Amino acid sequence: MAHAEAGSRIRITIVSDNNGPVPDGEHPVPRLGTAWGFACVVETADDRILFDTGSDGGMLIANMHALGIDPSGMDALVISHEHWGHVGGIDALLDAGARPVAYVPRSFADEFRYGLAARITVVGVTGPTKVGLRAGTTGELGTSIVEQALVVRSAAGPVVITGCAHPGIVRIVRSAASGNRPALVMGGFHLKDATEHEIAATVEELRTLGVVRVAPTHCTGDAARTRFALEFGDDYVPVGVGTVIEVGG
Repeated sequence: MAHAEAGSRIRITIVSDNNGPVPDGEHPVPRLGTAWGFACVVETADDRILFDTGSDGGMLIANMHALGIDPSGMDALVISHEHWGHVGGIDALLDAGARPVAYVPRSFADEFRYGLAARITVVGVTGPTKVGLRAGTTGELGTSIVEQALVVRSAAGPVVITGCAHPGIVRIVRSAASGNRPALVMGGFHLKDATEHEIAATVEELRTLGVVRVAPTHCTGDAARTRFALEFGDDYVPVGVGTVIEVGG
């Protein structure tokens, strides 16, 4: 699969999700597996980054092949947090020949970090950390469940990708955007158990932060996704496994 075109355009492909493929009416829907968790491949002109690995390694690799993505072609692996739905595919990825540099929060269990470091280079993340030439992580956020998000620069503005947003999607976006207007916020927003009031407040705060487009999935929940679709209109992107989003120009 070719790298994204030159410049600051980025291409994001969801390769693992508990939400199934979303037909676009133009292209055939590939046969893809679904399971609890999330993973996506981010391609820039310079790097290929796998963000999280889902829960099912065999399914992750099969989905990547079905989508024309070579698992061994990843330059970097960024793990958001230590829950199984985000780390479960790591062994299968490495067994498929991938040797990315892994960016892992230092709060992860020593056993996990040392085991991974026995196979590939691991960068322990605490604060904001550069990943390749055009991306970086927020660094560790939160307390009870520590998490990092991925931030990718595009000509349209920063793109923020979250695993589950346990520290709060608004907090993550505020930290990631650093005052800039986010072109896209996507991933798990962790609103599946939120009240209608909490969902409405979250939508309003993201609007206040200047978020242009949203693509919530994974643990966001159907009620929240419906509210985002209503409030963002054409700037809401319905997504599931297999969805490809391009940002920038």
